[in-house]
Amino acid sequence: MPKDIQKTLAQLGFKETEAQIYLLCLQNKQGFFVFEIAKQTGIKRSTVNLVLERLSQKGVLTHHIDGARKRFIAESPETLLFRFEDSLNDMRALIPLLHAVSGQDKKTKIRFFEGKRGIETIHHDILLTLRTAKGPKREDLAIASGENVFELQPEHQKQFIDKRVKARIPIRWIAPESPLTRKIDTLSSAEYRKMKFFDPKKYKFNIELDVYGDSVALMILGNEPAGVIVENETLAESFRGLFNLLWNSLR
Repeated sequence: MPKDIQKTLAQLGFKETEAQIYLLCLQNKQGFFVFEIAKQTGIKRSTVNLVLERLSQKGVLTHHIDGARKRFIAESPETLLFRFEDSLNDMRALIPLLHAVSGQDKKTKIRFFEGKRGIETIHHDILLTLRTAKGPKREDLAIASGENVFELQPEHQKQFIDKRVKARIPIRWIAPESPLTRKIDTLSSAEYRKMKFFDPKKYKFNIELDVYGDSVALMILGNEPAGVIVENETLAESFRGLFNLLWNSLR
């Protein structure tokens, strides 16, 4: 079994014998009898029966009666995706409840990040937070330089937009006016985005500021990217008010 497949299946909760039998059944659309699985894998028949039962409960194996015996067939690989997407959605719905009982204090939390991976982590935090946020807090309010954002990590920015759109997370973006930001704005209606512009010759702005949930993120985008997330409800509400004041003053 290729190690990368085995590792991924293990991360999805498959034990070694479960992964081994699932991949074997996946290779033959006609499926296998229990004795055939035991013979080809070298796993004891009694253990094979237990593993087949667990895989059936996971929904990745099914069977039909062939004569007097069961022939086990693997469901399509897409079944794995649907199964774990459902689990992920259940977990997202559970997160607010877990926060409610976790006894977390209301103290300000400050986290620092460095490098491109640090910027990616901040953007991941924005998506993760807004997926479970509600009301006005479920919106990314951003002031950012378009050129710096897309030049630093173009592929990451594309992935960030795709994930945000898939989750239907809206963003309002105040950007320096340029051919690039105007081009981006042509796709705004399809990407849950609203944009307003300022004159970069009058107002220099070479960082990214995001207000989301109860957090404010600041990022320096350049040769040595770095950023900080400050999690504080009062601070976030104040920055949200300042953003709206600026937004309403622009055309």
